[in-house]
Amino acid sequence: MKQALSTITILILITTMSSGCLENGLFGNEKDNLSLNSPIWEKGDFWEYAVTIDNKQFSTTMVVSVDDDDSDYYIGAGNLDDAKRHAVLNYNPALGRVQISDFAIYENNMPQKIIDFPLKQDKSWEFGLYGENFKASVIDITESKAEINANADSGAFIKYTFGKDARWIDGFEYTNSNGEVTLIMNLGNYGSGYTGNSYFCRGGDLFDEEFIGPDFGVYDTQFANEGHERYGPWNYIVYYLEADIGSSGSGELVLRDHEGTEILVETFSPGTNQHITGTVAGSSGNWTLEISLSGNADVRARIAGAIQYTYSV
Repeated sequence: MKQALSTITILILITTMSSGCLENGLFGNEKDNLSLNSPIWEKGDFWEYAVTIDNKQFSTTMVVSVDDDDSDYYIGAGNLDDAKRHAVLNYNPALGRVQISDFAIYENNMPQKIIDFPLKQDKSWEFGLYGENFKASVIDITESKAEINANADSGAFIKYTFGKDARWIDGFEYTNSNGEVTLIMNLGNYGSGYTGNSYFCRGGDLFDEEFIGPDFGVYDTQFANEGHERYGPWNYIVYYLEADIGSSGSGELVLRDHEGTEILVETFSPGTNQHITGTVAGSSGNWTLEISLSGNADVRARIAGAIQYTYSV
């Protein structure tokens, strides 16, 4: 009887130990063996995203146009309006150029690895984006996806996912240091074989101010006269206006070059909510913004110089 009890006890102990070893990693965590390598892109590959900025949704097609450069993929938007909007809002971090060797994007002409291949569980690295330094880490990985979180000391936060099937980012969400979600990108479609033109507008020297009525001001945006420090004069000026005008509010915004020509005049009527994007071109290269608001009125003006590139795909 004692021998039978001992045998049973030993069997229970062996079963318990085996179960613990399997759960706690005698053979290791299976995620430790997973790895996602860098993809290969070809001319005509495309990704379509739904992009939300300040609760306003846009759509954009990002297209790979390899062109004749051995070091970079050239990335354009399938729609010129999307490319212009990006010049002033800078919403898609991949538009412009992506390094072929490591898929680093360019921020202020410096390559930044928002994805550090090969991707493995708990892998960490750093990169710069939106004027901040982020520490990134793979928080979860499967055979087809890797979830990445990136944190800045200011409290800004990015969470995004690399998809093996899509060969690029499936989703991207940026929260600024104030805790405001300012950018959401969700992949809607992707594929290959795009033909036609793709566009990229290199933006720079951004003027970004918010005005709350009652207010009046004249602001010199003389930055525009010298163009891009590296790539030369702007082809045109891109503006993006957000206006939230109450029932008692009104206003007017005028953008003119320094020769006095009124290039842009926007009138804000009571009870309107507007998001306006457009371009202007002047002869002097210098710009002045005038704004006059009364009552309950809130207007944010973003103005940037832009150089347009067109790629045949």
